[in-house]
Amino acid sequence: MKTRYVILGSLLAVIFLMGCGTTIPGGYHGVYWQRFEGIDTTIYADGFKWHWPWSEVVLYDTRWKTESETVDILSFDDLHMNVEVALRLRPRADELYQLHQEVGPQYYREVVQQQFRAVSRDVFGRYKYNEIAKKSIEIQNTILQQLRAAINGKHLELHTVEIKHVEYPALVAKAADEKLATEQRLKQKEFEQKIAERDAEIRIIEAKGQQAAQRIIDSTLTPAYLQYRALDVQKALINSSNASFFFVPLGQNGLPILLNAEMMNSKKR
Repeated sequence: MKTRYVILGSLLAVIFLMGCGTTIPGGYHGVYWQRFEGIDTTIYADGFKWHWPWSEVVLYDTRWKTESETVDILSFDDLHMNVEVALRLRPRADELYQLHQEVGPQYYREVVQQQFRAVSRDVFGRYKYNEIAKKSIEIQNTILQQLRAAINGKHLELHTVEIKHVEYPALVAKAADEKLATEQRLKQKEFEQKIAERDAEIRIIEAKGQQAAQRIIDSTLTPAYLQYRALDVQKALINSSNASFFFVPLGQNGLPILLNAEMMNSKKR
């Protein structure tokens, strides 16, 4: 009977002791708060931290994380638009005690959010709407520098600012689409013009080739060559059974004149 109570008591003790502690996961740090003594200045890394049930370990994610804000801005040329900007930040692990004392786990909402939105509006307001895309890197770096100055000493580390999306007014978007369509038409016209110029060049080259070929042919048509070719024609006609021809050697350049006998008889009739 006594042994049973010992075992039961031991189990209850183990359960009690296991419940009196917090496991700090990787990428997190914790500050230890004690009900009667306040916050311990020690910063605890990942692992198991034992404590009494009436105390607790407050966890802080010390990895880089991204917070996004959609900000209504007024550009330098008085155009309203919505811009989505993202900020990459994290708490400084070695300053968690001070951060917890001054602000607490809601540090982004309490310290950063309003400053981030205000700085973004101010910086974007220095640029015309058509400069935002071209100068996005400059804008991002300016917002980051000003935001760092604004929250200096708040135990936070800022990494980068990124412009995620710019929603232009409908009028601007329509004008941009029309400009793009015009540019596409101009490119098509330029392409067609280049094709036409190329075709013209090809026709000129072909014409020059034909002209050169004709000059070569003309230069080779000597009287002797023509007489030679005429003899070939006469030989072919002699072997023809379809018609009768008379050869009269009185033609130009000494070439004979060919007379079709049937055509002559029909004229006589």
